[in-house]
Amino acid sequence: MAEVAAQQSLRKEFVDSVVKQTAMQTYKFKQAVSIVSTSAWKNYFFREDTTILAGKTGNATKGIPRGAEFPQASVSWTKIQTTIEKYGLEDNIPYEDLISDDLDVRDRTLIRIAEGVAKAVDDEIWDVLTESQSPSAIQTIDIGRVNGWDGASAAVIDDLLHAKQLIAEKNYPTENLMCFVNPHDYRKIMNYLAEKGAQFPSIGNQVATNGVQGKVAGITLVVSNSVTASYALVCVPKRCATWKELVPLRTTTKEDPYKSMTIRSVEMGVTQLTDPEACVLLTYTERY
Repeated sequence: MAEVAAQQSLRKEFVDSVVKQTAMQTYKFKQAVSIVSTSAWKNYFFREDTTILAGKTGNATKGIPRGAEFPQASVSWTKIQTTIEKYGLEDNIPYEDLISDDLDVRDRTLIRIAEGVAKAVDDEIWDVLTESQSPSAIQTIDIGRVNGWDGASAAVIDDLLHAKQLIAEKNYPTENLMCFVNPHDYRKIMNYLAEKGAQFPSIGNQVATNGVQGKVAGITLVVSNSVTASYALVCVPKRCATWKELVPLRTTTKEDPYKSMTIRSVEMGVTQLTDPEACVLLTYTERY
């Protein structure tokens, strides 16, 4: 806690660096969305109808008579408004704790504040992508209460491939799909694969960063505590939604010499579900 101005500036840079590094490792759902900056409080986007265009009945795309008019087919969009939301946390650390506590109070505070902000953002993205687990625009698969991934009738591979099929039928690419699960369901998936033995391929090996835990059926598994119990989400990353970012994650410190230090972190943005049919919500992954 030196009082020299230059050293205080260095401490601020350190705080900002630690919070951002920790948060970036903690975000899970930002992998699923495109990140686009904005300067507006209210943000609009247009959701396009993904139905393949075709001529109307009696005026089909195929078989146009010689010299006849071409059938008309029009693209349709829905205009949707979203409003920026503010996320943030802070803590005030007494001077005595900074210089004499058994624990490294400052660094632990930085880490936990970063985790808190990242978790709040992840929770919001999860709720938007799943329409708060009450799907209307997104696609859904009801596994059934008796067919949960922790039961004898589990069919994990087929359930994931079913989601992949639904996304493909809406003409979205399926090469890089992600499946977001909670730790309980990840355990059940691993147990399912182990019990099936050689008849199913083992989970692919990947570097475990930002919750990524390998691939099953060509779909990347991402484990997150933001995922509500008994649900899983398969989506087309970077295509299904956009995170409109007004203020990226920022931190600041306010020092009251010999008294305390305040550490504050903020982020401002909103999730836009631009392509709901690029998301498939699986329900009843846990048996009841």
